[in-house]
Amino acid sequence: MGVDEIKSQGFSLKELFRDVAYQIDYYQRDYTWGEEEVRTLLRDLCTSFSHWSNDPALIRRPGNAPQYFLGPFVYYEQSKNRRCLVDGQQRFVTLHLLFLQLRARVRDHGDARRVDRLNRAITTDGAHFSIGISDHEPVLRAIDEGRVYETGLGDSLSRRNLWARSQQIEAQLAEELDADKLDRFTDWLLDRVVLVGIRAANQDHGYRMFETMNDRGARLTAVDLLKSHLLANVGTGEDQLNTRWQEMLRELATDREDPGAAARFIKATLLARYARPDHAEDRRQIDVNLNVWVRQNAKYLGLLPDRPENFLDFVQSLLETARLFRPFLAASRALKKDGDRLEAVLFNERNGLGEQTVAILAAIRPTDRPSQAKDKGRLVAAYIDRWYALQVLQDLPVQAPEITELVHGRLVPALRECRTLADVAVALGQLALLDGSLLPEASTLGLRGNNSHQIRYLLARATAYVEEGCERPNDVLAYLDGTQFHIEHLWANHPRLAEKEIPDPVVFRSLRNQLGGLGLLEGRENSSINDMPLHDKAPLYARSNILLGIISPGYNRRNPHLRDFIKTHQLDKLLRSFGPKEAMTPIIQTRQKLYLHLFDLIWNPERLGFPTPTPQDAPQPDQSPVPQPRATPTRRKTARRRTDVAKMLDARILTAGTRIVLTHRSIDHWATINEDGGIVLNATGGTPYGRVDEAGAVVRGTKTCQGMKEWHIEDETGARLSLRTLRDQAVAAERMQSS
Repeated sequence: MGVDEIKSQGFSLKELFRDVAYQIDYYQRDYTWGEEEVRTLLRDLCTSFSHWSNDPALIRRPGNAPQYFLGPFVYYEQSKNRRCLVDGQQRFVTLHLLFLQLRARVRDHGDARRVDRLNRAITTDGAHFSIGISDHEPVLRAIDEGRVYETGLGDSLSRRNLWARSQQIEAQLAEELDADKLDRFTDWLLDRVVLVGIRAANQDHGYRMFETMNDRGARLTAVDLLKSHLLANVGTGEDQLNTRWQEMLRELATDREDPGAAARFIKATLLARYARPDHAEDRRQIDVNLNVWVRQNAKYLGLLPDRPENFLDFVQSLLETARLFRPFLAASRALKKDGDRLEAVLFNERNGLGEQTVAILAAIRPTDRPSQAKDKGRLVAAYIDRWYALQVLQDLPVQAPEITELVHGRLVPALRECRTLADVAVALGQLALLDGSLLPEASTLGLRGNNSHQIRYLLARATAYVEEGCERPNDVLAYLDGTQFHIEHLWANHPRLAEKEIPDPVVFRSLRNQLGGLGLLEGRENSSINDMPLHDKAPLYARSNILLGIISPGYNRRNPHLRDFIKTHQLDKLLRSFGPKEAMTPIIQTRQKLYLHLFDLIWNPERLGFPTPTPQDAPQPDQSPVPQPRATPTRRKTARRRTDVAKMLDARILTAGTRIVLTHRSIDHWATINEDGGIVLNATGGTPYGRVDEAGAVVRGTKTCQGMKEWHIEDETGARLSLRTLRDQAVAAERMQSS
């Protein structure tokens, strides 16, 4: 390859897709990015945007903002406006899906300028997609037109995965970004996110570059540099250290190749055992450059040149820990049914709680027996799973700041103090007692704009629990897979059909989306029943799982296992059938109570293995769950949302109890802001909505809503001011920071 054949250029996303179509060559693989890769990319983008949008100087002069580097890609040009991707397909296709979902949302908001900007990135001429992969066309057309794509037996892996990742992006966008921020996020994405294109001379040249990039040696990583540093200081123990290091790497090699496993493990071990809990900089440096952190903190770690034996001990500790950690690494990738009871490890990974690794390693000691380490880690994973469920049930965020606070602020300091399995159980039990149950707060919780993944998780766990309790085979991973099982609404979205019982469409929409009005149904069944009335489709539910099947009259006849399950758990008034004359409201209320009762059973602390101290023996919020902790656990009731409304409460721009109003089709809809920044609709009461966007979407009957623009406060004279204007005035007066 001649040097003059290779050229590179930086492209912003708006430049990358401007009047250019991309194709892929025959040697490229299918679109295979999974949940974790897409979640990481989107979360990184949203986090970087958040840092930018919190800086008033950069908002005033966006051109001064640092660019976000999304990596290199390799291509060759077939013609002036046609490029062939050699490397980078996964990122390009994911970006294309992101553009489609962003356009759907800004279109809902009537933002014609940004719709046009996104159109230019999505298509080359208004008709042909800029990512011209023919196999993807049917799925992209469905997304483009706002249709559901029904996956079939003949579909390729790429098609099935495209639809699943598109649905994931839609849900995660709603979770990560308020509708009020979508306009600026769209501009930031197109203008400030860049890739570097490396241009090959032609197809053959591109193929040779592809081979070089995928088959030849990689550069030294931080793990390699750390090993070199340790070897340079271990003196005569070089061979021993090298042997132990290689053994550690073998322990971390699981069922599939994962070149990043060693780096993640060492980072997690350093965070779990050595990072100072009150030093955020420790966490940042370990994450960015772990080998530099080890060098800079040599005295703190005891890794001094005059103590070569400490370097050998350090690696031996890593090796012993890797051996104990191996079952958890395997459990994070596949559901094991071998009696280890490590299911929560996989659930946490799927729910974006990968930092559980740090907490698990904080509980494990290199000298533990394998069975003891496994039991400790199982308890930690179960506690985190329970914490996640409680956050969801209270409609509180479960994003990076909350997870960081949970792991590094609460769990690591407490678990470092524990020596035995009993210590771990007691510490987690006390934290669980502080967390509480608070299920009554979920009395009306259900599907909202940003929580479909979370609601599916709750439904899947309840469905699997009942099936297992009735000694029926079940597959919780299938329930979690949106391509196999759909979230089924018991009532179709037609308020007029229920207007005699529920004349207010807002109440109908809220009630229909509650947990009690939902279930999991196989995709093919869901497609076949369409908008049938509940009592017509109830007999069809009878061939599904028990939680749906029980609705059909007579379902529990000749079913002794189900009757025993109902009797054992005192569910006779909840897990039952409904006759054709029973109305929507009591059915959903009954099934809401059923779900909450099941959640109480699934995440019961005693069932999970935590001792349950009596309330008078429990630590108070200013006391420690274990001797001499370095962090103070706080009661869940003090949890604060991170929305603009919550920030306005903190800045005393708003007060708890403030009434707000949204006018839709000439009708005023009122709501109240509670002490945590939640929004309680006057028409429905019950569980607060976490964001004004979600509350507004229910009122309007739309997927999304620019809540800060649509909701208003009203002063004593009757004058109305939007929450957005109120926020912007407070920022301008420096009474609160921009967000």
